[in-house]
Amino acid sequence: MQLRERVKTVAKQVLVRTTRGKMMWRGPSDARRVAITFDDGPGELTEAYLETLADLGVPATFFIMGYYVEQEHLPGAVGKYLRGGHQVAGHGFFHQRFTEMGARALRSELDRMHRALGVLPWGKWVRPPHGSFGPRDVAVMLALDYTVAMWSFDSCDYDGATADVLVERCRPERVTPGEVMLFHEANHQTLAALPAIVRNLQADGYELVTMADLLSD
Repeated sequence: MQLRERVKTVAKQVLVRTTRGKMMWRGPSDARRVAITFDDGPGELTEAYLETLADLGVPATFFIMGYYVEQEHLPGAVGKYLRGGHQVAGHGFFHQRFTEMGARALRSELDRMHRALGVLPWGKWVRPPHGSFGPRDVAVMLALDYTVAMWSFDSCDYDGATADVLVERCRPERVTPGEVMLFHEANHQTLAALPAIVRNLQADGYELVTMADLLSD
């Protein structure tokens, strides 16, 4: 297992270098800054997340699906994220694994996602659904000028954990500077845990920023 993790780490480092920073898992480790990111919106909990983040006074990065935006699961969602000071990026159109598509289908998926989200201040960012990608998918995303935004810290909030367990998983001792932290927007327990997670990180000297700001240094 340790060997497998070392191989993954080296592979990530190679991809970061060869893509000239267009594919990233984390930010610089020389400053106590982290990015909280949420996948799979917008949805019925989006407004509650935005209200909670506004109360906490911190920005986040939301990777959202084009289909949900077009179906208006939350009318005017993109504008609401932006007005809250958050970064908005793509998470596919239908949340289908990119590895299950051919190159032409993937280009269509990304184009449709882009049209749904519109032009965004940070350029074109995407997080592959399930974090699943292969060489062909990377080539297509880069050819379309996407920044491929992965993560370095998985809260595993999709496993049914309670809010207290999520707070424990995300305590500052388990986080390192530059982390990109993965959460999921449709999760009630994540929403309940969010204030404690943020306050604990801030109490330990961490600044919470968008992923674009984290990677801009």
